[in-house]
Amino acid sequence: MANFTVSQDSSKSTSNENATNENAALRISKDNISNDNNKNSVSSSATRQTRRVLGAVSETHLNRNSQNQHSSRLNKPLSITNNNKSNVGTVKKSSFNVLHDNAPSSSKVTEKKIAEQEDEYKKTKVERRQSSDLHESSKRSETQDPISDVNADKNSNSDELKTVRSELEIGSQVSPALESTTRSPLEEVDNEEDEDEENEEEDEEESKTYEPMTPLFNPEIAEELSSVYRKFSRTTLDPNDEDTYDITMVAEYGAEIFNYMHSLEYKMTPNPRYMDYQNDISWENRTTLLGWMVQVHSRFNLLPETLYLAVNVMDRFLSKRVISLSRFQLCGAVALFLASKYEEINFPTVTQISYMISDEYTTDDVIRAERFMVEVLKFEMGWPGPMSFLRRGSKADDYDNEVRTLAKYLLEITIMDPRFVGSPASWLAAGAQYLAIKMLNREGWTEAHVFYTGYTETQLQSLSDVLIDCCYNYRTHHNVIYEKYKERRFKRSSLYAQEWVRAFCDPN
Repeated sequence: MANFTVSQDSSKSTSNENATNENAALRISKDNISNDNNKNSVSSSATRQTRRVLGAVSETHLNRNSQNQHSSRLNKPLSITNNNKSNVGTVKKSSFNVLHDNAPSSSKVTEKKIAEQEDEYKKTKVERRQSSDLHESSKRSETQDPISDVNADKNSNSDELKTVRSELEIGSQVSPALESTTRSPLEEVDNEEDEDEENEEEDEEESKTYEPMTPLFNPEIAEELSSVYRKFSRTTLDPNDEDTYDITMVAEYGAEIFNYMHSLEYKMTPNPRYMDYQNDISWENRTTLLGWMVQVHSRFNLLPETLYLAVNVMDRFLSKRVISLSRFQLCGAVALFLASKYEEINFPTVTQISYMISDEYTTDDVIRAERFMVEVLKFEMGWPGPMSFLRRGSKADDYDNEVRTLAKYLLEITIMDPRFVGSPASWLAAGAQYLAIKMLNREGWTEAHVFYTGYTETQLQSLSDVLIDCCYNYRTHHNVIYEKYKERRFKRSSLYAQEWVRAFCDPN
């Protein structure tokens, strides 16, 4: 009994000690965990102390369990064995999961696993090397063929290529009927659309290429002209002519003046194909710009000579310089400004010209552009317009006012057509007068008309046909000029021309 009491007292004391040790261990572990979370640094001494305390706690728990199970061992003193140490490692790992390397059993297991992994890695490495060696050897064996085999392969490849080429050649010679049978309906529709688009593009290109028109000249025409000149030419003034008594008409020098003007119109003729060298502008852009220039010209009530000279100046400048589309309107405005200075008494100011182009360019820009244009044209502004030749031709029909007014309309529509860019002004004036006489049902083209204009009826027939076509398509050709000549001051000549064209001409 004494021994039993002693053992009970010792067990109680050990239990108290264990409780205190557990509390201390918990406090230390909590402190260590908080320090790990905040600073991530724990001293080696604290970790050693926790290991000792945890080891002692786990050993006491194991001893208490063994005492309850085996009462025969209660009289014996407590002792820590190797088995208890192994159990201590398992408890630490299961309860706290901290530093399981101290347990001898777990360290052996990890060493075995590491050794097994190293062996497996070595085996796989050896196998990879062997497979790579086999792959390289197979490649070498494939490349190291005998020369005869290589030549045989080459010959077989060449034979295959020949057969493929022959098949392609045969396929390229398949008839269109067979191709149509093999094509799907969608492919046929696409091909038809492509062909239609190509045809439309070709038609557009053909419509955009304008062939310049010039008067016809042959030996028969030359003989007719020479006979008329011999008949009507005089060395003295005609006393029956009113111009003989008009000082402003200078009848003594009339023939010499118009001969000089004929030479000038050929000298200052613009290049009829200058649009081929322009990159940004086209004939359609020119038509749009000329419509705007006609409106500005009528707004300022300028002379007809000013408009024709402005168009000639612009075309001659574009024949020598390439400009962009953004500067095209400035070019037309400056050309009109220069022509008004040359022909008019009261011409528009620079500020007005700048205002007419919506103030897109300042007055300084207009002046600089004017200086540059004059330098390019070498100050040659004396181009004889068609109005001078029209007045000269009107002498043959006693200055018929209706004929001249209708001829002005027909003459002005020629500036909108690219085919007349390089045409002589005298020929255009004669053609307009010829068609006006025809529309008004006046007398035919007499020898007096041939003498004062310098052109026979044969030379003017082709021009009159083109002018009739232009009148028939006035909406797309010269709608601005048509609206201008509908006014009363021009005797509504555009309306009369339209009625005559609809009544007597076939549109085809």
